[in-house]
Amino acid sequence: MRKSLVVLLLGVALAACGTDDVHEGHTPATPTVTTGAEPSGNVEPSGDAMHVTEADSGQQRALSVGGQLIVTLPSNPSTGYGWRLAALDQSVLRPAGEPDYRPNADRPIAPGSGGSAMWTFVGNAVGVTELALEYARPWEHGVEPAQKFTLRVEVK
Repeated sequence: MRKSLVVLLLGVALAACGTDDVHEGHTPATPTVTTGAEPSGNVEPSGDAMHVTEADSGQQRALSVGGQLIVTLPSNPSTGYGWRLAALDQSVLRPAGEPDYRPNADRPIAPGSGGSAMWTFVGNAVGVTELALEYARPWEHGVEPAQKFTLRVEVK
């Protein structure tokens, strides 16, 4: 009885090892990545949302009341760095939920690989505000951020 149990367990262990589908011409399944930001109440981007990137830093943009501004910046949370809101008049422009992190779509998902932080803002009232984001480690106080992003936003 004991010998047959050992043989059975050994057979199950070998079967579990299986084969590597890549070597047999099969494409392995792509893992699904969830950021955890979806259930936090983030607003889905509308079709007429204004998109800006790090290339737009230091510029000015006009947005209508109720209009969405989506800021996408390179990010790598595995380094300890993250984008934080440094300046914003929330009576003029307000964040719509928490920022979202998305891994780079053109690279395999792996520990240490980077992606993008996506912030969504909504025009709240007519006015002008300076949007400033800083790329820094939250535990480092009195240290200049590694990067800064600024955008002057006029809500009409």
